[in-house]
Amino acid sequence: MVLAFRSPLRTSILPALALALLSTPSWAQPRSPKGSFELIGPTVEFGAMQPYHRKWYRPQELFYEFGWRQWEYSNYAKEQYMRYVNINLEGFQFYDTYGNYITRGWKIYDWEQEHAGEFGSRVFKNPRFNAWFNSLVVAATSKGQYHTAITIGDEIRTTLTPLTFSKPTFNGVQWDFLSDKYELTLLLSRTSDPGLIRFDDFAPPETASDFGNLLGLRGTSQVGDFLKLGATYVSGFTANSVADLSNNSLSGILSQAQNSTRASEITVRIADDSPEDGIGGGVLISEQIIVDGRRAEITPLIRGGTRRSGRLEASGGEQILLIYDLSQFTYFDDEDQVKDIISFRKVEFELVLANDYRVAVSSNVQLNRRADPIFLQVARAKGNVRDGTNMRVVAFEYGLPTGNEVFGGTLDLVNLGGVRLQGEIAFNRRHRRFPNPDPEIGPTEHELATDKSEAFFLIAEYNTFPWSAYGEVYSLGDRYSTSAFLVDDRGELFFDDASTAVFEFVDDNDDQDRFPDWRRRSVNQRAGNDRDLGRGIFPGLDENNDFVSDFNQNRNFQPDYVEPFLRHGVDPPEFLFGMDMNNNTVVDRFEDDELPDYPYKVDRQGFNVNWSIEILPSGRLWLGRADINTISSARNAVSSYAMFIYQKDLPQWGEVRVFDMARWVKDDIRDDLLQWVQEPNAQESLVPFDDPLAARDTFVNTLYLESDYNVIPGFRLQNRLKYEVYNQRREFADLQDRSTFLGMVNRANYTLPIGDGLVVEPKIKSMYLYDTGFKKGARERHELQEIVSMLARVPTLDNSRIEAGMEYLIFQDFGKEDDDLSAFNYVVQFTSVSDYQGYRLISEVGMRQGVEFKDGRRKANALAFVRIFAGLE
Repeated sequence: MVLAFRSPLRTSILPALALALLSTPSWAQPRSPKGSFELIGPTVEFGAMQPYHRKWYRPQELFYEFGWRQWEYSNYAKEQYMRYVNINLEGFQFYDTYGNYITRGWKIYDWEQEHAGEFGSRVFKNPRFNAWFNSLVVAATSKGQYHTAITIGDEIRTTLTPLTFSKPTFNGVQWDFLSDKYELTLLLSRTSDPGLIRFDDFAPPETASDFGNLLGLRGTSQVGDFLKLGATYVSGFTANSVADLSNNSLSGILSQAQNSTRASEITVRIADDSPEDGIGGGVLISEQIIVDGRRAEITPLIRGGTRRSGRLEASGGEQILLIYDLSQFTYFDDEDQVKDIISFRKVEFELVLANDYRVAVSSNVQLNRRADPIFLQVARAKGNVRDGTNMRVVAFEYGLPTGNEVFGGTLDLVNLGGVRLQGEIAFNRRHRRFPNPDPEIGPTEHELATDKSEAFFLIAEYNTFPWSAYGEVYSLGDRYSTSAFLVDDRGELFFDDASTAVFEFVDDNDDQDRFPDWRRRSVNQRAGNDRDLGRGIFPGLDENNDFVSDFNQNRNFQPDYVEPFLRHGVDPPEFLFGMDMNNNTVVDRFEDDELPDYPYKVDRQGFNVNWSIEILPSGRLWLGRADINTISSARNAVSSYAMFIYQKDLPQWGEVRVFDMARWVKDDIRDDLLQWVQEPNAQESLVPFDDPLAARDTFVNTLYLESDYNVIPGFRLQNRLKYEVYNQRREFADLQDRSTFLGMVNRANYTLPIGDGLVVEPKIKSMYLYDTGFKKGARERHELQEIVSMLARVPTLDNSRIEAGMEYLIFQDFGKEDDDLSAFNYVVQFTSVSDYQGYRLISEVGMRQGVEFKDGRRKANALAFVRIFAGLE
């Protein structure tokens, strides 16, 4: 195909063209430009139909652009040579599917998926996709009430619903439609490799034959003035371009690599679903393997377990392995044809189990990079039965994961007579297929097995002055999942490598910043996560949104609450206050885990209801009840609570806050965490936190008092008290009968102008801590810190000042006198502000010296510094 260019701007060169064709009859001269781009294909040039040996050229680019003729002698003595300059618009001509001219420019993004053929999935991203558009392109249009937009980007903040799809950095295509009554969203992505920026305009696209795809749909409809109903569907699945479209499925198919080896050995593992209790683990009563619907006489090799009363049991860390060798097994089908491993299409297992079991399966085609078997769970017992009363037949089919689907609906009722309802129900289907390399078996003919789970929540609120009511009920199945396995560029899948083999519909992003907290497809699915970018994960501890922990604003190896001068305004983390509804002793809004950010945790069901009334101006009382159960075990958390909150800004006293919450709790559900910790002289890091289960049968009371006095100009007085007590209502071997925490912080500072520009600021802070801990034998902390400091600032030259400060610290440990110490520090600093090349430069030159007295010894320290900061304000 030839793309012919016709433009009226070039008619002025036609006389020259005629001279170039003196030997060509007038009837054979080229056609005139038509002033448009068109697809005309190759034309017949009568000028070339001459009985000459001389090779015939039709003047093209060099003639049109620079007047060059092939036979002319090039002499630049008088008219000097001029370099090639493109006088046309840059870019290239592009045409649509029908051959219509689109534009002259650049192809920025192109995703094609062709069936059937090798490397049929192709993604191309022009370098300008990032350089010009910062990896985000939006095409939008509207008319009247109707709006639509196509968004293509590497980091799109996209949420469908809390239970189905929510990602801070979705890499793919989002197509949205909006009208007064309806909303519709379509999500598309090649999740296994959504494409990297190519290096030039004609670089080949990133191709794949086996790949992971994502399809997401979300639609809502406004019903009346108050009710909105929605429906959602999300599927992450493996696809193959070699197979035609009808042989691909939203349930996924096996990649060529997955289906290249026969499943000749399958291993079933039975373990204790609650190994921490060490008793009542899974009991194996009998087993049976079924091949292609026929009971097979294959005796497994049995390893592990302990035989009790004639039956195998796996308690605590024990395991029972059933190893089935299919390589020697054959049978005759209904037509007396010998069937062997080559033609097996379906393998099932029936196990008679009892007590607290967990069943997982592996095979010779389910390995990691070291060729070790990887077990994937297929069944588990409900509750933590130990007496055998739950004996049942556990049946499942073997297969390799190919896809994950989540679909459901939502309800949102807004302010109908003071009532608000919000709810969602979601159904999860996890698919797997039995591998068999027989070429007679099509991709969708591989036996499909499906595991199902459900999740839902419903929240109701009612408000009418002076009281309100709130209730929430929820259930998330123990195996509910929004994770889809992904094949790599070779079609292989290594199940134990979550960072490369798992795509998450709902990300873990507890700190709710731009990047997820965990590593999932870190190369292609996003620009990076918090760990990759060197950011911390400290939910609730970044109130100024600068991606830096509020406990270490100067980003050094010392938390601010131990640094001279900084510690006046920063308190240690144990003084933090907030709600702890999961009773793990950590304030809920500061918690970090490695779980998807569902509104509730998986394997939990329960409710929480409360009623509140404003008993005095700015004071409200709550009464409530919460009941939570784990679905897979016999653990529960039940609490009845009463809570009072008072917050008032008093003109003569400043702001006053009072909080008291009493809880009667029985909670043996573990809520372990990862918490961001900054220890002195150490790098910040995430440290595992084990739930001490301190409220198994406990009365807990938490009192918090705070006042902030700022009525006098320049003077501020802050007082905080946190008192929390755990009283065990029965004796526990590992817990103290009574655990107490008492923390008090009192600080004051006064900014006092003196004379011409001199400002003096005296400060004082007292911090008292008494903490017994929860565990028996824990070290009691009984400490007092007194800090007195004085700062002075005086201006010198224009936009500069000298600052000096002195600080005296007394630390007293009532439980261990050897830790008592005192310290004296002073700092002198010269600061100047200037403008330079469009930036505001702040320079600091100074010195800090200090001396510490501890246990009769003197320890001195010094720090000199020169710093320059470039800012825009």
